[in-house]
Amino acid sequence: MKQTSHPIPLRFVNHGVRAKLVGIQSSQRISRRLSELGFVPGIELSVVADSGSALMIALGDTRMALEYPLAHALLVTVVEQGAC
Repeated sequence: MKQTSHPIPLRFVNHGVRAKLVGIQSSQRISRRLSELGFVPGIELSVVADSGSALMIALGDTRMALEYPLAHALLVTVVEQGAC
């Protein structure tokens, strides 16, 4: 597995790429809500689809859509290219 060393916003991760969440860069309210939804540092996720305004994210067995502003708040490191 190849992992990037510097965090990037999830918004810029391509379809089929697995990433590890390293932080949330947003207001305390939004950060708390994302954490409640399972977006906690260390979790691995992948981008399943990109609609042009939102990303479909796989978080374990769960799939959810995140609009670009929320996806931009999630900082990740790439774990593996083309995992999906």
